[in-house]
Amino acid sequence: MENLAGFPRREAQAMGLIGFAHMLSHLYMLAFAPLAASIISDMQISAIEYGAALTAFAVVTGILQTPMGLLVERIGGRPILIFGLFVNSAAFCLIAWFSHDYLTFIAFMALAGVGNSVFHPADYSLISATVAEKRMGRAFSVHTFVGHVGFILGPILAAGLEPFIGWRGSIATIGIIGVSMSIVLILFGSVIADGNLIKRSASVRDSLRELFSSRPVALFFLFYMLSSMANFGMVQFSVLAFQPLYGIEHVVAVAALTAYQVGTLALVIPGGILADRTSRYDFIMLLGFGISSVAILIAGSGWFPFFIVTILICIAGGMRGGVNASRDVAVRQIAGRIPVGTVFAFVSTGFLVGQALSGFIYGFLFEHYPPNFIFYASAAFSILGMVTVIFNQGTRNTKKALGDKISTP
Repeated sequence: MENLAGFPRREAQAMGLIGFAHMLSHLYMLAFAPLAASIISDMQISAIEYGAALTAFAVVTGILQTPMGLLVERIGGRPILIFGLFVNSAAFCLIAWFSHDYLTFIAFMALAGVGNSVFHPADYSLISATVAEKRMGRAFSVHTFVGHVGFILGPILAAGLEPFIGWRGSIATIGIIGVSMSIVLILFGSVIADGNLIKRSASVRDSLRELFSSRPVALFFLFYMLSSMANFGMVQFSVLAFQPLYGIEHVVAVAALTAYQVGTLALVIPGGILADRTSRYDFIMLLGFGISSVAILIAGSGWFPFFIVTILICIAGGMRGGVNASRDVAVRQIAGRIPVGTVFAFVSTGFLVGQALSGFIYGFLFEHYPPNFIFYASAAFSILGMVTVIFNQGTRNTKKALGDKISTP
């Protein structure tokens, strides 16, 4: 019996549990964005120091993500996913309750990064083991869609709770939700295939040699890094930058960020349908990032009324969301003999490297240059990401050229 966009019941149930954990991981990434001013004021730190705390989260995640991918392929993704969600959520509770000085704040952000390191390798490994090949594009798009719901809910939930319980109460509430979900996964996670079909006994050395010698993998790493740097400016600094640039209230700037996330969400599922039907992922990626970069450039110019700017960044978000499934299917396609979870762990480490660099870059730009530069930098990183697509043949290998693949049950 099929019940979710053509997915069999067990696939739908497994994707639902994995997806909810994924949603929370994205929610955590943006929960701090609307609270930045309060945190900076309460901690008595600068924007650069605040960016450094975000960088600590990203650095730890980036360092541990590929090792977590290798671990997932050997013991299965389900226990790793539960562990990561619990640690990430518990770290948020610790931040709320015990971070009364800057060093403690950074330490707990780093602990959150430990938990965050599991999601990409565990999620993609579990989905690849559970979902049939012919539905992989849609599966990845649904997974991304649910994750982006977290991007939308994070700022809304944090900003909505802050007036009543403060920024610490907001973060604690969000952390408790994640701890509760990790318990749900322990109780009901047996519906998720543990990835046994893709476990392998090859040595870590062989896996790493194959990984590091692949040109398409290296270019996807750069693409993830640059696209992350482009997105970071929008999701973490646009609220701070829009206020002085357009002379608007905090709540209006948060609404604009929400429009960006809603736009991203709107085209994720259509992008997945397209990914299952297309033979040229590069065209989709270039078109999406090209339109997005132009829209962000115009939004940062300060030339237009803010309602037009909100529409523009909604379009920019939509164009980014529409390419995600094509990107993910292309990454899975280039894996070859390398375990899928390990490939996704490595290339998505580029995402974390981008975050680690971006905290300092955008913090420096915000403190030393006009707020327009936040958006100019975001657009520039998008354009550089497009260059990596042009030189990456892995985005142009078609399903037809590879032949029909055997579908998993």
